[in-house]
Order: sequence, then structure tokens, then C-alpha cells
Amino acid sequence: MRLGMPGLALKVQQFLGKAPYVGDVFVFRGQRGDLIKLIWHDGIGLSLYAKRIERGGIEEPLVDAPGS
Repeated sequence: MRLGMPGLALKVQQFLGKAPYVGDVFVFRGQRGDLIKLIWHDGIGLSLYAKRIERGGIEEPLVDAPGS
């Protein structure tokens, strides 16, 4: 995941239709599942937290298809 704060904030606006500057925390997972990034607005500006997981990874949650 190569996106920084501006790119992640743009994804929040475009794909979620939300404003990234309201104080909500948005979590992004890297494609391999070994990296997570969190962005939020702390009242002063955007903050970014990044964590790389050395062993294992973060699994994507299973989502049931509508009507199943």
C-alpha cells in the first residue's frame, strides 16, 4: 500500500462518500494482509498510524451475500 494521508483521505471521500475530517477512524488493509493504516482527524489535522505485522496477517472478514 503506497498511499499516504492525502491518497487515503481521497479514497474515503470517493469510495465511502464520507468526509475524512470529522474525527472518524478509517482502517485500510494492505493486499497481503501484513500492513494496516489508520487515518483520522484529531482536531488539528490528519493523523496516520501504520503497522506492519511480522508473522501472520489480518484476514478479511467473510461477508454473506445478500439473500443467502
